[in-house]
Amino acid sequence: MLLEPLQKSRMQEIVDFASDKKLIIDKDAIEILAKHDDWRDVLEDIIRKNIFFVTRETIEKQIHHTKISLVEASSQAEKSSEKTSPEYWVPRFRIMKEYDVTGKSYTEGTVQDFIKLFRDKFLTLKNILEQRHTLRAKPIKRLKYVRDKEEVEIVGMVYRKWETKAGHLALELEDLEDRCVVVIPKDDRYLENDKGKIMLDDVIGVSGVKINKDMVIAKRIFWPDLPQRTPKLLKKEVYVASISDMHVGSKLFLEKAFQRFVEWINGNAGSDEDKRMVKKIRYLFVTGDNVDGVGIYPKQYDELNIKNVKKQYEVFSNYILQIPERIQIFIIPGQHDSVRWAEPQPAIPEKLVPKLYEAENVHLLGSPSWVEIEGLKVLLYHGSCLHDLFSNVSGLSYEKPQYAIIELLRKRDLMPAYGLKQPYVPEQRDYMVVREEPDLVFVGDLHHIGYANYRGTTIVNNSTWQGRTDYQIRQGHIPTPGIVPVINLKNRMIFERHFLVS
Repeated sequence: MLLEPLQKSRMQEIVDFASDKKLIIDKDAIEILAKHDDWRDVLEDIIRKNIFFVTRETIEKQIHHTKISLVEASSQAEKSSEKTSPEYWVPRFRIMKEYDVTGKSYTEGTVQDFIKLFRDKFLTLKNILEQRHTLRAKPIKRLKYVRDKEEVEIVGMVYRKWETKAGHLALELEDLEDRCVVVIPKDDRYLENDKGKIMLDDVIGVSGVKINKDMVIAKRIFWPDLPQRTPKLLKKEVYVASISDMHVGSKLFLEKAFQRFVEWINGNAGSDEDKRMVKKIRYLFVTGDNVDGVGIYPKQYDELNIKNVKKQYEVFSNYILQIPERIQIFIIPGQHDSVRWAEPQPAIPEKLVPKLYEAENVHLLGSPSWVEIEGLKVLLYHGSCLHDLFSNVSGLSYEKPQYAIIELLRKRDLMPAYGLKQPYVPEQRDYMVVREEPDLVFVGDLHHIGYANYRGTTIVNNSTWQGRTDYQIRQGHIPTPGIVPVINLKNRMIFERHFLVS
């Protein structure tokens, strides 16, 4: 008899919470939620997926997904710990499969697929903008009903940009129904920084003054961006490490340096302090270009030490399997791996790395991918789009890749513009949008180490295990090979370990 009033009280709490979050939720869904103490977490997970009409099926699917993911992760981690760790410790992680394209690429490359892709991108980022900045954006088609010289707020995707004869920056913005022109005055110092960072296909918010039926003078530009947050810290010392761009098979693969890393992570090398730290490394992130591949660029064949891609992956697998089983390893592909070049990229197929698929502590994911570890959300991305960013956004350089990653987080998008050098597949869902607020971001590709802390997010651009290539020499790019960053999740301190020694 006591349960009934308690359940009614909880149902009212759910209704109030849904109303506050602007959710439409049916009666059956409320009744199911009322039976779960973690109903608030379930609804917040649904909101993060940009679902705002909640049915019984939505709730059942979310509860089932969460339970299965956590049970699978815990059982795998427990087996690994029992085998190898002198201390009983079960890592807590969840692979966020909803953000990985692996096994879910259904596109046919039709016009409708492209429409769905850009529609999903626009609506997702518009929703983030409106929630982040409390914008009261008007649909562009309703601008004609606003009086001239009145202030107005709009959200749109950049369709076109150009410099006017008077030297102002003009943007043509579009939403799902109409277009308008936004002018950023050349002498507006407040907006000067934004002017050099706006790219085609960016979704931005604009606050300004309407001057005629389809033109607005911008006073302020809003980016989807991350909110200001205090970094989430763990109560105990847990370390994570990351590596990238091994390029196994290349004549420039730094094999001896990588062997030193393997010895070190097994606790067989380094100082006493290192050996204590290594025992607390529980997660390793590997962010792509794991092998050098075959036929990736002209005349590559002559630069290969291993000229068969299957043998390259066999050597790569053998190295990974030498890492202690207590460490959970997450591996994504890059442009040199044997998956499609266009993003989002699916995981490296099992037929190429069967031994890794058999290992309980190794997880093959797509790029980009998300993993939740110890309650922290981790974004893994190889970094292919960064080259387009360097070519189109002022103030960025290959020597400081962390600032380019910050720019992607400001845009909340890993596909900053369609139709440039990096190709993209028009999936029915935009997997390149940064839908979550990451606690940790690991990127590779640029062969240059870099770190930053941005709005509660720790950013790492990984090193490489390949020597300086002829292409890098021609470009004047100096890589920073053989460096492994290790992060203490208790305080977010980063420790570098160098393995390229004479």
